[in-house]
Amino acid sequence: MKGLSENLSDAKKLTLLLIVMAALHAALAASLPMTAGEAYYWLWGKYPAAGYFDHPPMVAWMSAIFLGWINGVHLAARAGPMALSIFTTIAVYGLAREIFPGGQAAWKAARLFALTPIFYLNGVMTQPDNSLILFSTLTWLLYWKAIRREASTALWAIAGAAAGLALLSKFHAWVLLPGLWASPLFMRDKRRVFATAGPWLALVVALIVLSPNLIWNARNDWINYAYQWRRSDIPEAVFDPKYFAAYLVMPLLVLSPLVYVAILAGAWKGFRSWLKTGDNGAIYLLLAGAPLPLFLGALSLVVKISPHWPSSGYIPLIVLAVGLIERGELFGQRFERGVLITSVAVLALVQASPFVVMNLPEEISVPFRESPLEVGRPRHEYAGWAELGARARDMRDAMNENNATVIMAKNYHLISSLAFYSERPRECFALEKADAYNYAIWMEQRGGLAGYDAVVVIKKGKPNKDHRTLGRKYDKYHRFLDPLFERVEPAPSLVCYSDGAIEEYWGVDVSRPRMQEFLMFRCYGFKGRLAQ
Repeated sequence: MKGLSENLSDAKKLTLLLIVMAALHAALAASLPMTAGEAYYWLWGKYPAAGYFDHPPMVAWMSAIFLGWINGVHLAARAGPMALSIFTTIAVYGLAREIFPGGQAAWKAARLFALTPIFYLNGVMTQPDNSLILFSTLTWLLYWKAIRREASTALWAIAGAAAGLALLSKFHAWVLLPGLWASPLFMRDKRRVFATAGPWLALVVALIVLSPNLIWNARNDWINYAYQWRRSDIPEAVFDPKYFAAYLVMPLLVLSPLVYVAILAGAWKGFRSWLKTGDNGAIYLLLAGAPLPLFLGALSLVVKISPHWPSSGYIPLIVLAVGLIERGELFGQRFERGVLITSVAVLALVQASPFVVMNLPEEISVPFRESPLEVGRPRHEYAGWAELGARARDMRDAMNENNATVIMAKNYHLISSLAFYSERPRECFALEKADAYNYAIWMEQRGGLAGYDAVVVIKKGKPNKDHRTLGRKYDKYHRFLDPLFERVEPAPSLVCYSDGAIEEYWGVDVSRPRMQEFLMFRCYGFKGRLAQ
Protein backbone atom coordinates (compact mmCIF):
# COMPACT_ATOMS: atom_id res chain seq x y z
CA MET A 1 0.00 0.00 0.00
CA LYS A 2 2.87 2.32 0.82
CA GLY A 3 4.46 1.67 -2.59
CA LEU A 4 1.13 2.33 -4.29
CA SER A 5 0.78 5.60 -2.40
CA GLU A 6 4.26 6.67 -3.44
CA ASN A 7 3.53 5.83 -7.06
CA LEU A 8 0.31 7.79 -6.99
CA SER A 9 2.13 10.70 -5.38
CA ASP A 10 4.76 10.67 -8.11
CA ALA A 11 2.06 10.40 -10.76
CA LYS A 12 0.34 13.48 -9.36
CA LYS A 13 3.61 15.38 -9.29
CA LEU A 14 4.31 14.34 -12.85
CA THR A 15 0.86 15.54 -13.92
CA LEU A 16 1.41 18.90 -12.22
CA LEU A 17 4.83 19.19 -13.87
CA LEU A 18 3.32 18.54 -17.30
CA ILE A 19 0.64 21.18 -16.76
CA VAL A 20 3.14 23.81 -15.63
CA MET A 21 5.59 23.07 -18.44
CA ALA A 22 2.81 23.09 -21.04
CA ALA A 23 1.70 26.53 -19.82
CA LEU A 24 5.27 27.87 -19.97
CA HIS A 25 5.79 26.36 -23.41
CA ALA A 26 2.54 27.86 -24.68
CA ALA A 27 3.44 31.34 -23.38
CA LEU A 28 6.81 31.22 -25.12
CA ALA A 29 5.54 29.58 -28.30
CA ALA A 30 2.71 32.08 -28.79
CA SER A 31 4.87 35.16 -28.37
CA LEU A 32 8.17 34.35 -30.10
CA PRO A 33 8.49 35.13 -33.81
CA MET A 34 9.02 32.15 -36.08
CA THR A 35 12.62 31.51 -37.02
CA ALA A 36 13.31 30.79 -40.68
CA GLY A 37 14.32 27.21 -39.85
CA GLU A 38 11.08 26.57 -37.96
CA ALA A 39 9.00 28.04 -40.76
CA TYR A 40 10.85 25.81 -43.22
CA TYR A 41 10.07 22.65 -41.25
CA TRP A 42 6.49 23.78 -40.63
CA LEU A 43 6.04 24.20 -44.39
CA TRP A 44 7.00 20.56 -45.00
CA GLY A 45 3.69 19.57 -43.44
CA LYS A 46 1.98 21.26 -46.39
CA TYR A 47 3.75 18.82 -48.75
CA PRO A 48 3.24 15.32 -47.27
CA ALA A 49 5.94 12.98 -48.56
CA ALA A 50 8.12 10.04 -47.56
CA GLY A 51 11.25 12.18 -47.72
CA TYR A 52 12.60 15.69 -48.14
CA PHE A 53 15.76 17.23 -49.52
CA ASP A 54 17.61 17.54 -46.22
CA HIS A 55 15.95 15.32 -43.59
CA PRO A 56 13.67 12.29 -43.15
CA PRO A 57 9.94 13.09 -43.09
CA MET A 58 8.85 12.83 -39.46
CA VAL A 59 9.03 16.57 -38.68
CA ALA A 60 6.61 17.16 -41.58
CA TRP A 61 4.24 14.43 -40.44
CA MET A 62 4.19 15.80 -36.89
CA SER A 63 3.43 19.28 -38.20
CA ALA A 64 0.61 17.93 -40.35
CA ILE A 65 -0.88 16.05 -37.38
CA PHE A 66 -0.49 18.70 -34.67
CA LEU A 67 -2.26 21.82 -36.03
CA GLY A 68 0.43 22.70 -38.56
CA TRP A 69 -2.31 22.97 -41.18
CA ILE A 70 -3.41 26.23 -39.52
CA ASN A 71 -1.70 29.13 -41.32
CA GLY A 72 0.10 32.05 -39.68
CA VAL A 73 -0.46 31.16 -35.99
CA HIS A 74 2.67 30.71 -33.86
CA LEU A 75 1.01 28.57 -31.22
CA ALA A 76 -0.53 26.23 -33.80
CA ALA A 77 2.75 25.91 -35.72
CA ARG A 78 4.49 24.88 -32.49
CA ALA A 79 1.78 22.56 -31.21
CA GLY A 80 3.80 19.56 -32.39
CA PRO A 81 6.89 20.30 -30.28
CA MET A 82 4.71 21.03 -27.25
CA ALA A 83 2.77 17.76 -27.57
CA LEU A 84 5.88 15.68 -28.25
CA SER A 85 7.60 17.23 -25.22
CA ILE A 86 4.74 16.04 -22.99
CA PHE A 87 4.92 12.53 -24.41
CA THR A 88 8.71 12.45 -24.04
CA THR A 89 8.57 13.52 -20.41
CA ILE A 90 6.18 10.64 -19.72
CA ALA A 91 8.50 8.25 -21.62
CA VAL A 92 11.51 9.42 -19.58
CA TYR A 93 9.49 8.77 -16.43
CA GLY A 94 8.68 5.26 -17.67
CA LEU A 95 12.30 4.52 -18.64
CA ALA A 96 13.65 5.58 -15.25
CA ARG A 97 10.93 3.65 -13.42
CA GLU A 98 11.75 0.47 -15.35
CA ILE A 99 15.50 0.64 -14.75
CA PHE A 100 15.44 2.12 -11.24
CA PRO A 101 12.22 0.73 -9.67
CA GLY A 102 11.31 2.00 -6.25
CA GLY A 103 12.20 5.36 -4.78
CA GLN A 104 11.71 8.58 -6.70
CA ALA A 105 14.19 8.14 -9.53
CA ALA A 106 11.43 8.17 -12.17
CA TRP A 107 9.85 11.39 -10.97
CA LYS A 108 13.21 13.11 -10.49
CA ALA A 109 14.46 12.06 -13.93
CA ALA A 110 11.29 13.37 -15.59
CA ARG A 111 11.58 16.62 -13.65
CA LEU A 112 15.23 17.13 -14.56
CA PHE A 113 14.52 16.35 -18.21
CA ALA A 114 11.71 18.91 -18.31
CA LEU A 115 13.83 21.59 -16.62
CA THR A 116 16.99 21.12 -18.70
CA PRO A 117 17.31 24.07 -21.11
CA ILE A 118 17.93 22.13 -24.33
CA PHE A 119 14.92 19.88 -23.75
CA TYR A 120 12.76 22.75 -22.58
CA LEU A 121 13.44 24.64 -25.81
CA ASN A 122 12.85 21.43 -27.75
CA GLY A 123 9.29 21.68 -26.45
CA VAL A 124 8.86 25.03 -28.20
CA MET A 125 10.97 25.10 -31.38
CA THR A 126 9.92 23.08 -34.44
CA GLN A 127 12.80 20.86 -35.57
CA PRO A 128 13.56 17.20 -36.43
CA ASP A 129 14.89 16.63 -32.89
CA ASN A 130 11.34 16.87 -31.48
CA SER A 131 10.34 13.44 -32.74
CA LEU A 132 13.86 11.97 -32.60
CA ILE A 133 13.97 12.53 -28.85
CA LEU A 134 10.50 11.06 -28.31
CA PHE A 135 10.90 7.94 -30.44
CA SER A 136 14.45 7.29 -29.23
CA THR A 137 13.25 7.41 -25.62
CA LEU A 138 10.35 5.10 -26.43
CA THR A 139 12.77 2.72 -28.14
CA TRP A 140 15.00 2.63 -25.04
CA LEU A 141 11.99 1.98 -22.81
CA LEU A 142 10.41 -0.72 -24.98
CA TYR A 143 13.65 -2.51 -25.86
CA TRP A 144 14.60 -2.72 -22.18
CA LYS A 145 11.23 -4.23 -21.35
CA ALA A 146 11.59 -6.68 -24.24
CA ILE A 147 15.05 -7.75 -23.05
CA ARG A 148 13.77 -8.36 -19.54
CA ARG A 149 10.76 -10.39 -20.66
CA GLU A 150 12.67 -12.14 -23.48
CA ALA A 151 9.73 -14.11 -24.89
CA SER A 152 7.32 -11.22 -25.54
CA THR A 153 7.17 -11.08 -29.35
CA ALA A 154 4.81 -8.11 -29.32
CA LEU A 155 7.24 -6.01 -27.26
CA TRP A 156 10.13 -6.75 -29.63
CA ALA A 157 7.98 -5.71 -32.60
CA ILE A 158 6.77 -2.50 -30.92
CA ALA A 159 10.33 -1.62 -29.90
CA GLY A 160 11.39 -2.10 -33.51
CA ALA A 161 8.56 0.13 -34.71
CA ALA A 162 9.67 2.87 -32.29
CA ALA A 163 13.23 2.52 -33.60
CA GLY A 164 11.95 2.85 -37.17
CA LEU A 165 10.11 6.03 -36.25
CA ALA A 166 13.31 7.39 -34.70
CA LEU A 167 15.14 6.63 -37.96
CA LEU A 168 12.37 8.48 -39.81
CA SER A 169 13.03 11.51 -37.59
CA LYS A 170 16.73 12.29 -37.99
CA PHE A 171 19.90 10.59 -39.17
CA HIS A 172 21.39 10.74 -35.67
CA ALA A 173 19.28 7.66 -34.93
CA TRP A 174 21.74 5.63 -37.04
CA VAL A 175 24.32 6.38 -34.32
CA LEU A 176 21.98 6.04 -31.35
CA LEU A 177 20.45 2.65 -32.14
CA PRO A 178 23.12 0.07 -33.10
CA GLY A 179 24.74 0.02 -29.65
CA LEU A 180 21.34 -0.26 -28.04
CA TRP A 181 20.38 -3.20 -30.27
CA ALA A 182 23.58 -5.02 -29.29
CA SER A 183 23.27 -4.19 -25.57
CA PRO A 184 22.18 -7.71 -24.45
CA LEU A 185 25.64 -8.94 -25.49
CA PHE A 186 27.04 -6.87 -22.62
CA MET A 187 24.67 -8.40 -20.06
CA ARG A 188 25.85 -11.77 -18.73
CA ASP A 189 22.37 -13.10 -18.06
CA LYS A 190 20.74 -11.70 -21.24
CA ARG A 191 23.08 -12.75 -24.05
CA ARG A 192 20.85 -15.68 -24.81
CA VAL A 193 18.16 -13.40 -26.21
CA PHE A 194 20.17 -13.27 -29.45
CA ALA A 195 19.44 -16.96 -29.82
CA THR A 196 15.74 -16.03 -29.99
CA ALA A 197 13.86 -14.24 -32.74
CA GLY A 198 13.26 -11.12 -30.60
CA PRO A 199 16.15 -8.76 -31.48
CA TRP A 200 16.04 -9.85 -35.11
CA LEU A 201 12.31 -9.19 -35.26
CA ALA A 202 12.90 -5.70 -33.84
CA LEU A 203 15.55 -5.05 -36.48
CA VAL A 204 13.30 -6.22 -39.33
CA VAL A 205 10.33 -4.17 -38.11
CA ALA A 206 12.53 -1.06 -37.77
CA LEU A 207 13.67 -1.42 -41.39
CA ILE A 208 10.11 -2.02 -42.58
CA VAL A 209 8.95 1.19 -40.86
CA LEU A 210 11.89 3.05 -42.38
CA SER A 211 11.36 1.57 -45.85
CA PRO A 212 9.14 4.36 -47.30
CA ASN A 213 11.99 6.82 -46.81
CA LEU A 214 14.55 4.38 -48.22
CA ILE A 215 12.39 3.89 -51.30
CA TRP A 216 11.93 7.65 -51.66
CA ASN A 217 15.70 8.17 -51.44
CA ALA A 218 16.35 5.43 -54.00
CA ARG A 219 13.99 7.19 -56.39
CA ASN A 220 15.61 10.58 -55.73
CA ASP A 221 19.32 9.75 -56.06
CA TRP A 222 19.72 9.29 -52.27
CA ILE A 223 19.44 13.04 -51.92
CA ASN A 224 19.04 12.94 -48.10
CA TYR A 225 22.30 11.15 -47.57
CA ALA A 226 24.19 13.06 -50.25
CA TYR A 227 23.14 16.40 -48.79
CA GLN A 228 24.08 15.47 -45.22
CA TRP A 229 27.46 14.18 -46.39
CA ARG A 230 28.20 17.46 -48.19
CA ARG A 231 26.83 19.49 -45.28
CA SER A 232 29.11 17.75 -42.81
CA ASP A 233 32.18 19.21 -44.57
CA ILE A 234 33.94 15.92 -43.84
CA PRO A 235 35.44 15.60 -47.35
CA GLU A 236 37.32 18.90 -46.86
CA ALA A 237 37.68 18.72 -43.08
CA VAL A 238 40.94 19.58 -41.33
CA PHE A 239 41.85 19.43 -37.67
CA ASP A 240 40.69 22.52 -35.78
CA PRO A 241 41.05 22.44 -31.97
CA LYS A 242 38.60 25.29 -31.43
CA TYR A 243 35.74 23.10 -32.66
CA PHE A 244 36.58 20.44 -30.08
CA ALA A 245 36.98 23.06 -27.32
CA ALA A 246 33.59 24.53 -28.21
CA TYR A 247 32.04 21.06 -28.16
CA LEU A 248 33.36 20.44 -24.62
CA VAL A 249 31.97 23.76 -23.40
CA MET A 250 28.54 23.58 -25.10
CA PRO A 251 26.89 21.32 -22.48
CA LEU A 252 27.54 23.95 -19.81
CA LEU A 253 25.00 26.10 -21.63
CA VAL A 254 22.51 23.60 -23.05
CA LEU A 255 22.40 21.34 -19.98
CA SER A 256 23.49 23.75 -17.20
CA PRO A 257 26.80 23.24 -15.34
CA LEU A 258 25.72 20.86 -12.58
CA VAL A 259 23.74 18.63 -14.92
CA TYR A 260 26.83 18.38 -17.12
CA VAL A 261 28.91 17.36 -14.11
CA ALA A 262 26.25 14.86 -13.06
CA ILE A 263 26.09 13.05 -16.41
CA LEU A 264 29.88 12.88 -16.73
CA ALA A 265 30.27 11.53 -13.21
CA GLY A 266 27.27 9.26 -13.64
CA ALA A 267 28.62 7.80 -16.87
CA TRP A 268 31.98 6.98 -15.23
CA LYS A 269 30.33 5.60 -12.09
CA GLY A 270 27.88 3.54 -14.15
CA PHE A 271 30.69 2.09 -16.25
CA ARG A 272 32.62 1.08 -13.15
CA SER A 273 29.47 -0.41 -11.64
CA TRP A 274 29.00 -2.54 -14.74
CA LEU A 275 32.62 -3.71 -14.63
CA LYS A 276 32.41 -4.66 -10.95
CA THR A 277 28.88 -5.99 -10.57
CA GLY A 278 27.53 -6.47 -14.10
CA ASP A 279 24.94 -3.71 -13.60
CA ASN A 280 22.62 -4.30 -16.58
CA GLY A 281 20.76 -1.01 -16.19
CA ALA A 282 23.96 1.04 -16.15
CA ILE A 283 25.48 -0.52 -19.25
CA TYR A 284 22.14 -0.35 -21.06
CA LEU A 285 21.81 3.39 -20.45
CA LEU A 286 25.44 3.96 -21.39
CA LEU A 287 25.02 2.10 -24.67
CA ALA A 288 21.80 4.00 -25.34
CA GLY A 289 23.15 7.48 -24.67
CA ALA A 290 26.93 7.64 -24.96
CA PRO A 291 27.46 6.71 -28.66
CA LEU A 292 26.02 9.94 -30.07
CA PRO A 293 27.95 12.42 -27.86
CA LEU A 294 31.12 10.38 -28.35
CA PHE A 295 30.65 10.18 -32.12
CA LEU A 296 29.97 13.92 -32.41
CA GLY A 297 32.89 14.60 -30.07
CA ALA A 298 35.18 12.75 -32.48
CA LEU A 299 33.73 14.71 -35.41
CA SER A 300 34.26 17.98 -33.51
CA LEU A 301 38.00 17.54 -34.02
CA VAL A 302 37.46 18.53 -37.65
CA VAL A 303 33.85 19.77 -37.98
CA LYS A 304 31.77 22.40 -36.21
CA ILE A 305 29.01 20.74 -34.15
CA SER A 306 25.72 22.50 -33.39
CA PRO A 307 24.81 22.62 -29.67
CA HIS A 308 21.58 20.62 -30.03
CA TRP A 309 22.95 17.72 -32.09
CA PRO A 310 24.03 15.52 -29.12
CA SER A 311 20.88 16.28 -27.11
CA SER A 312 19.04 12.98 -27.61
CA GLY A 313 22.08 11.10 -26.33
CA TYR A 314 22.00 13.05 -23.07
CA ILE A 315 18.67 11.59 -21.98
CA PRO A 316 19.81 8.07 -20.93
CA LEU A 317 22.83 9.65 -19.23
CA ILE A 318 20.53 11.94 -17.23
CA VAL A 319 18.42 8.93 -16.22
CA LEU A 320 21.58 7.06 -15.19
CA ALA A 321 22.90 9.97 -13.10
CA VAL A 322 19.55 10.49 -11.37
CA GLY A 323 19.21 6.76 -10.66
CA LEU A 324 22.69 6.55 -9.16
CA ILE A 325 22.06 9.63 -7.01
CA GLU A 326 18.76 8.11 -5.83
CA ARG A 327 20.57 4.88 -4.90
CA GLY A 328 23.14 6.85 -2.91
CA GLU A 329 25.99 5.87 -5.24
CA LEU A 330 26.72 9.32 -6.67
CA PHE A 331 27.10 12.62 -4.82
CA GLY A 332 24.44 13.36 -2.21
CA GLN A 333 21.30 15.28 -1.37
CA ARG A 334 23.05 18.66 -1.31
CA PHE A 335 24.29 18.14 -4.87
CA GLU A 336 20.82 16.96 -5.91
CA ARG A 337 19.28 20.13 -4.48
CA GLY A 338 21.95 22.17 -6.22
CA VAL A 339 21.11 20.53 -9.56
CA LEU A 340 17.42 21.32 -9.08
CA ILE A 341 18.01 24.95 -8.00
CA THR A 342 20.47 25.56 -10.83
CA SER A 343 18.13 24.02 -13.38
CA VAL A 344 15.19 26.16 -12.25
CA ALA A 345 17.36 29.30 -12.29
CA VAL A 346 18.70 28.58 -15.76
CA LEU A 347 15.21 27.79 -17.01
CA ALA A 348 13.95 31.13 -15.66
CA LEU A 349 16.70 32.87 -17.65
CA VAL A 350 15.79 30.89 -20.76
CA GLN A 351 12.12 31.80 -20.36
CA ALA A 352 12.83 35.49 -19.83
CA SER A 353 15.75 36.10 -22.17
CA PRO A 354 13.84 36.11 -25.49
CA PHE A 355 11.43 38.74 -24.19
CA VAL A 356 14.34 40.85 -22.90
CA VAL A 357 16.45 40.52 -26.04
CA MET A 358 13.53 41.29 -28.36
CA ASN A 359 13.04 44.62 -26.57
CA LEU A 360 16.65 45.78 -26.20
CA PRO A 361 17.52 49.16 -27.74
CA GLU A 362 19.52 48.85 -30.93
CA GLU A 363 22.51 50.79 -29.63
CA ILE A 364 23.34 48.24 -26.92
CA SER A 365 26.38 46.16 -27.77
CA VAL A 366 28.94 44.04 -25.97
CA PRO A 367 32.69 44.14 -26.76
CA PHE A 368 33.63 40.88 -28.47
CA ARG A 369 37.00 40.22 -30.12
CA GLU A 370 37.58 42.64 -32.99
CA SER A 371 34.01 43.93 -33.27
CA PRO A 372 31.14 44.52 -30.81
CA LEU A 373 28.37 41.97 -30.46
CA GLU A 374 25.05 43.67 -31.26
CA VAL A 375 22.81 42.42 -28.47
CA GLY A 376 19.78 44.11 -29.97
CA ARG A 377 20.23 42.43 -33.34
CA PRO A 378 17.37 39.88 -32.92
CA ARG A 379 14.96 42.79 -32.59
CA HIS A 380 16.14 43.97 -36.00
CA GLU A 381 15.96 40.54 -37.61
CA TYR A 382 12.34 39.85 -36.68
CA ALA A 383 10.86 43.31 -37.14
CA GLY A 384 8.10 43.68 -39.69
CA TRP A 385 7.57 40.07 -40.75
CA ALA A 386 3.82 40.02 -40.16
CA GLU A 387 3.40 43.25 -42.14
CA LEU A 388 5.69 41.97 -44.90
CA GLY A 389 3.74 38.74 -45.17
CA ALA A 390 0.45 40.62 -45.42
CA ARG A 391 1.80 42.98 -48.09
CA ALA A 392 3.29 40.15 -50.17
CA ARG A 393 -0.02 38.26 -49.90
CA ASP A 394 -2.07 41.26 -51.00
CA MET A 395 0.23 41.99 -53.94
CA ARG A 396 0.20 38.34 -55.01
CA ASP A 397 -3.60 38.03 -54.76
CA ALA A 398 -4.07 41.20 -56.83
CA MET A 399 -1.67 40.03 -59.55
CA ASN A 400 -3.16 36.52 -59.51
CA GLU A 401 -6.42 37.86 -60.92
CA ASN A 402 -4.69 38.42 -64.28
CA ASN A 403 -2.17 35.56 -64.38
CA ALA A 404 -1.04 32.73 -62.12
CA THR A 405 1.20 34.39 -59.53
CA VAL A 406 3.49 33.16 -56.76
CA ILE A 407 5.68 34.73 -54.08
CA MET A 408 9.45 34.36 -54.45
CA ALA A 409 12.64 35.25 -52.60
CA LYS A 410 16.32 34.46 -53.13
CA ASN A 411 16.83 31.64 -50.64
CA TYR A 412 14.96 29.17 -48.49
CA HIS A 413 15.51 31.19 -45.30
CA LEU A 414 13.67 34.27 -46.52
CA ILE A 415 10.97 32.49 -48.47
CA SER A 416 10.20 30.13 -45.56
CA SER A 417 9.41 33.06 -43.29
CA LEU A 418 7.31 34.57 -46.08
CA ALA A 419 5.51 31.26 -46.52
CA PHE A 420 4.47 31.36 -42.88
CA TYR A 421 3.60 35.04 -42.56
CA SER A 422 1.95 35.45 -45.98
CA GLU A 423 -0.47 32.59 -45.21
CA ARG A 424 0.07 31.42 -48.79
CA PRO A 425 2.55 28.62 -47.99
CA ARG A 426 2.15 26.56 -51.16
CA GLU A 427 2.55 29.65 -53.35
CA CYS A 428 6.07 30.46 -52.16
CA PHE A 429 9.33 29.46 -53.89
CA ALA A 430 13.07 30.18 -53.73
CA LEU A 431 15.02 31.62 -56.69
CA GLU A 432 18.65 30.61 -56.10
CA LYS A 433 19.44 27.05 -57.16
CA ALA A 434 22.15 26.49 -54.54
CA ASP A 435 19.84 27.59 -51.73
CA ALA A 436 16.47 26.34 -52.97
CA TYR A 437 16.51 22.91 -51.27
CA ASN A 438 12.97 21.49 -51.16
CA TYR A 439 11.61 24.47 -53.06
CA ALA A 440 13.33 23.21 -56.21
CA ILE A 441 11.50 19.88 -55.82
CA TRP A 442 8.18 21.58 -55.18
CA MET A 443 8.70 23.91 -58.14
CA GLU A 444 9.37 20.91 -60.38
CA GLN A 445 6.16 19.30 -59.10
CA ARG A 446 4.33 22.44 -60.29
CA GLY A 447 5.80 22.04 -63.77
CA GLY A 448 8.62 24.54 -63.28
CA LEU A 449 6.30 27.59 -63.07
CA ALA A 450 7.39 28.87 -66.48
CA GLY A 451 5.14 31.76 -67.50
CA TYR A 452 4.05 32.54 -63.94
CA ASP A 453 4.20 36.04 -62.53
CA ALA A 454 5.71 36.65 -59.09
CA VAL A 455 5.96 39.02 -56.19
CA VAL A 456 9.67 38.95 -55.35
CA VAL A 457 10.96 40.06 -51.97
CA ILE A 458 14.63 40.82 -51.33
CA LYS A 459 15.93 41.65 -47.88
CA LYS A 460 18.34 44.57 -48.13
CA GLY A 461 21.59 43.69 -46.38
CA LYS A 462 22.44 47.26 -45.37
CA PRO A 463 19.13 49.09 -44.88
CA ASN A 464 20.85 52.40 -44.04
CA LYS A 465 23.24 52.44 -46.99
CA ASP A 466 23.06 55.74 -48.87
CA HIS A 467 22.07 55.75 -52.57
CA ARG A 468 22.01 58.89 -54.66
CA THR A 469 19.29 57.69 -57.07
CA LEU A 470 16.64 54.97 -57.27
CA GLY A 471 18.48 53.54 -60.24
CA ARG A 472 21.60 52.93 -58.16
CA LYS A 473 19.51 51.48 -55.36
CA TYR A 474 17.87 48.89 -57.60
CA ASP A 475 20.59 48.30 -60.19
CA LYS A 476 22.18 45.17 -58.68
CA TYR A 477 18.77 43.63 -58.00
CA HIS A 478 17.79 44.11 -61.64
CA ARG A 479 20.99 42.29 -62.61
CA PHE A 480 19.79 39.39 -60.48
CA LEU A 481 16.11 39.36 -61.55
CA ASP A 482 16.15 40.44 -65.20
CA PRO A 483 17.61 37.12 -66.50
CA LEU A 484 14.87 35.21 -64.62
CA PHE A 485 11.78 37.16 -65.80
CA GLU A 486 10.50 38.80 -68.96
CA ARG A 487 9.78 42.06 -67.14
CA VAL A 488 10.68 43.39 -63.67
CA GLU A 489 9.03 46.38 -61.97
CA PRO A 490 10.19 47.66 -58.56
CA ALA A 491 7.43 48.48 -56.08
CA PRO A 492 7.60 50.54 -52.88
CA SER A 493 9.73 48.93 -50.17
CA LEU A 494 8.53 47.94 -46.73
CA VAL A 495 10.74 49.73 -44.20
CA CYS A 496 10.99 48.97 -40.47
CA TYR A 497 12.30 52.05 -38.67
CA SER A 498 14.25 51.99 -35.42
CA ASP A 499 11.45 53.85 -33.63
CA GLY A 500 9.12 50.90 -34.31
CA ALA A 501 7.21 52.37 -37.25
CA ILE A 502 6.66 50.17 -40.31
CA GLU A 503 5.80 51.91 -43.58
CA GLU A 504 5.85 51.54 -47.34
CA TYR A 505 8.54 53.76 -48.83
CA TRP A 506 9.69 54.74 -52.32
CA GLY A 507 12.95 56.64 -52.32
CA VAL A 508 16.58 56.77 -51.22
CA ASP A 509 16.54 58.94 -48.08
CA VAL A 510 18.07 57.00 -45.15
CA SER A 511 18.32 59.88 -42.69
CA ARG A 512 15.72 58.15 -40.53
CA PRO A 513 17.44 55.05 -39.05
CA ARG A 514 16.06 51.72 -40.22
CA MET A 515 16.16 48.24 -38.76
CA GLN A 516 15.14 46.46 -41.95
CA GLU A 517 14.18 47.22 -45.51
CA PHE A 518 12.45 44.70 -47.76
CA LEU A 519 12.58 45.50 -51.46
CA MET A 520 9.46 44.48 -53.37
CA PHE A 521 9.20 43.68 -57.08
CA ARG A 522 6.37 42.82 -59.46
CA CYS A 523 7.87 40.35 -61.90
CA TYR A 524 6.18 39.05 -65.03
CA GLY A 525 6.82 35.94 -67.12
CA PHE A 526 9.06 33.66 -65.08
CA LYS A 527 11.44 31.85 -67.45
CA GLY A 528 11.37 28.62 -65.49
CA ARG A 529 14.99 28.50 -64.38
CA LEU A 530 16.67 29.29 -61.06
CA ALA A 531 19.58 31.65 -60.54
CA GLN A 532 22.92 29.82 -60.53
